[in-house]
Amino acid sequence: MPELPEVETIRRLVERHLVGRRIIGVDLRLPKLMRDSPCPDLSVIAGQTIAAARRQAKVLVLDLSNGWSLLVHFKLSGQLAIERPDGSRDVAGHPVPDPTGPFPHKATHLELRFDDGTIVWYSDIRQFSWLRLMPTGDVEAALTAFGFGPEALDEAVVLWALKAVAPRRRIPIKTVLLDQTVIAGLGNIYADEALFAAGIHPGTPANEVSRPRLAKLARSIPWALEQGLAQGGAKIVNNKARPIDGFPAVHGRQGEPCFTCGTTVEKIRVGARGTYFCPTCQKPRLKKHV
Repeated sequence: MPELPEVETIRRLVERHLVGRRIIGVDLRLPKLMRDSPCPDLSVIAGQTIAAARRQAKVLVLDLSNGWSLLVHFKLSGQLAIERPDGSRDVAGHPVPDPTGPFPHKATHLELRFDDGTIVWYSDIRQFSWLRLMPTGDVEAALTAFGFGPEALDEAVVLWALKAVAPRRRIPIKTVLLDQTVIAGLGNIYADEALFAAGIHPGTPANEVSRPRLAKLARSIPWALEQGLAQGGAKIVNNKARPIDGFPAVHGRQGEPCFTCGTTVEKIRVGARGTYFCPTCQKPRLKKHV
């Protein structure tokens, strides 16, 4: 995380609270966040107004009034906190720093101050995320260069993408789901949840998933993302899930009973990623048995 639901939650918060506000102060404390940025000097955004907030896959795009745009990729542990003048706060993304704790945190690397007294803190405890500042006219080409597949929110589009790729790949189906060039926005949490909802073992070779199961997976992927959006991002703290209405059902629940059958949820590694599943609800299947 953050994955599509978390980044979309951040986008909505920015749209609600920051669009139309003028930036009056910029304090970048970790310049390496601007690595590979066409313009490495973030101070040029001071005095500008946020004109729009948009998103493609897991990349947030903030369009500014001076014809420049700031791209943000939160990677594994980016977090955005918005504190309004009355002290109320909205936080989305990674659960560290503690959303209710003091800011700025030691992992806070950027502070933006706005004309109405609002403060934005950008934190990243692992420092893998990045910021890129470029002319707005260059954004589409920059996003295209990532080679993102279609968004994972539409069942028909997801099914089309999976049918085009899965039958030709022997790698685990979960690895296919995490490939952003196949479908965009899906990450570790929601891949686990979609596979559980579809009853597919995450290590199943992609080309051994039958068409009916692939269709069920195509329904489960948008469903899992919508569940995350409804929660403002799945509640995972210190790699442990805090389910709301049974979601997440498996991710972050190692050693706990499956909500469906009571079997203990297990954790394995698939493609070097920690992967959670129910060994009863997601039994390994051969193609002829699916």
